[in-house]
Order: sequence, then structure tokens, then C-alpha cells
Amino acid sequence: MKKAYSILLFLGICPVMVWAQGQECLPIRNIPFEQLSFKDGEQITFVANHTWAFRTAVGELTTTVYYREDQREKEPYFEALATVKTYPFFDRFFRIRDSYEARFKASNLRPLYFFRDINEGKYTIKNRYFFKEDYSIDARITRSNNRVKDTLMQGKSCTFDLMTLLYFARNIETSAMKVGEQLSLSFVIDEEMHDLHFRYLGTEQKRVPGVGTFQCKKFSATLVAGVVFTGKEEMLIWLSDDDNRLPIWLETPIVVGRVSARISKYEGLKFPLTSKIR
Repeated sequence: MKKAYSILLFLGICPVMVWAQGQECLPIRNIPFEQLSFKDGEQITFVANHTWAFRTAVGELTTTVYYREDQREKEPYFEALATVKTYPFFDRFFRIRDSYEARFKASNLRPLYFFRDINEGKYTIKNRYFFKEDYSIDARITRSNNRVKDTLMQGKSCTFDLMTLLYFARNIETSAMKVGEQLSLSFVIDEEMHDLHFRYLGTEQKRVPGVGTFQCKKFSATLVAGVVFTGKEEMLIWLSDDDNRLPIWLETPIVVGRVSARISKYEGLKFPLTSKIR
């Protein structure tokens, strides 16, 4: 299950990046502050489940975002923090303790800085990225035994880190989207760039046990092949159909069984959660 939950959760709660069909990159635009789908202090928790014969909650991810004004930066920005952890019972089998930090512009949500510290079983790695105005990325990758690799990667206007992707995605205008519209999006992890392919599937109600039933917009994403995913699966994502655009649920098959994640707690929302119908 190496890297299953952290990558699943971040790739899963992000892929709502759909725009006019045939467009390679989403356009960068300034977003009026009052129209942003989140605000300072918003916190969301997701529970990760592994299903093989029966569904078991194995861990959780929590994200928190803060508004910052700092003289070291040229303009106001947001700072987002996240942790991923397995529950104590599953620590005995495969312990996960991951942390993330991202900074991105308040004006257009473009990434500025990203740090990822991964501790999953015996696997450890750290990513530190500095994003430049020409879309290049200064990266430092620190692997086990303190092996360090410094590299310069060339991104695109639609290249994001995993954390910034979540918040940028929630501010894409989706009201005019048509079923079947799709787009490839770029993200960076370790010292590599990857493309994800997204498709809008329409609207659907989704019931979250212990939380409620939500009117959602549904998306699919074709996943990157690797240890956990074969590259043939489609992840399904449900996003709240209101101004908050909360990630509600995601699920995908993996090599053994299925992995899903569901929203379990939320606080500090900017807008009324009108998508919750019961």
C-alpha cells in the first residue's frame, strides 16, 4: 500500500480541473477575494477507507488554510497545512505520518512554495519546491539516508503542487460545464511531472455515513500508473454543488481491493452548505 493514501487523497480531492474541451491548460485569472470558495481558518478532515471483502477506516487527512500578509512576500498569500496519518491499530501493519505545507498567491492561487515530508512504513522522502514566475521550479528531493538531489524543472501555467491544486480546483467556474468535457492537468511530485486526465460526469446525490446527503458534481480522473495503481483505473470524485465546492467523496480500485475517502468534519466554511439536502 506504499504511498496509497497520501497520493490517493491529494489526487482525489483535487481533480475538478475541467475547462473548455481541447484546452491544454487552464487560464490563470485573478479571483475577487469575496468570490473565493474558502476563507482563513477553514479546516476539513477526510477519512480513508480500504475495502477488501468489507470496508475498513484506516486513517485520515486534515487540511487547514490561513490567510497571510508577510513582508517577505510581494503580495498576500494563503498558507495551507495538511497531515495524513493511519489510525493506531493500523500503525502496527503500515504506519503513515505525512505532512504538507504550501503557500500560494491570494490573487490567482498560483503556487509559491511547497514542502512534503513523507513517512510511510520504511519509505521516507521530502520534497521542497520554489515556484518561479516563468513556471520553472527549483526542487530539492531528500530521500532515505539523506540522499539529496537538487534539480530545476520546467512546468506550465497549469502545473501545481498537490496542496495548491486542491484550493485552485475549488475555484474553477463549473456552472457552464457539459457532461464529457475533459482536460489534462500537470502536477509535480518528487522530481517528476505527471499529467492527469479529468472528465465531468454530471450531477448526483451522494450520502456520507454520519455526515449527510449532498447534491454533488461528479468527476472521473485517470490515475498515474505505479506501485498502487495500474494506470487503467478511473478515480471517481464527488464535489459539493454549492459555493464551497467541498470534496465530499472519492473512490478508486487499487491492486488489492478499493480505496475511498469521505469528508468527515468541516469547520470555518465561507458559505452556507446549501448542497446538503438532509
